[in-house]
Amino acid sequence: MKKLFGLTVFVSFSFVLASLLGASPAMAQRLGNGATAFGAPGEVVITGEFEGHLHNGWQLHLQPSADFFIVPNVSVGGLIGYTHDSGPPSSDFFNLGVRAGYNLAITEAVSFWPKVGITVGHAFGSGGNTSTQLTIFAPFLFHLVPHFFLGVGPDFELPLNGGGGNGYGLQTVVGGWF
Repeated sequence: MKKLFGLTVFVSFSFVLASLLGASPAMAQRLGNGATAFGAPGEVVITGEFEGHLHNGWQLHLQPSADFFIVPNVSVGGLIGYTHDSGPPSSDFFNLGVRAGYNLAITEAVSFWPKVGITVGHAFGSGGNTSTQLTIFAPFLFHLVPHFFLGVGPDFELPLNGGGGNGYGLQTVVGGWF
């Protein structure tokens, strides 16, 4: 309960900070040649995560996702992921999730797009199991050119069932929209 409270406080603080910095959900986020603002209704956003780790073997993580803005700045989406861990012991992990987010334009080239979701995953291999997690990812996006961004922000994973501990860290994202 304390961990969930701390997470709620962090996300609330992030929204307040963005508001104090002059963020406005209605701010037109125009990029260079007058391209459509990020977060406009009907936009589809494609993002991806790619990670590699070397620790007691190697690990590869691929997780593409898609989000759709249903009204200005409000998105819904989903993801599918695959992770291979060379071990020991070797294992494969597949996950599927849904999420919702809200985009806050801070400047013409920077926005804050926190997302919260539920992810269900299954581990294959030694000790395979199924787990469900509440996930929160709160990246600041840097819109470098129209329809393309890079982002970085904190992420949290709270297990709802299936074991495992809380996870948190810093995550990056790359994406585009049309």
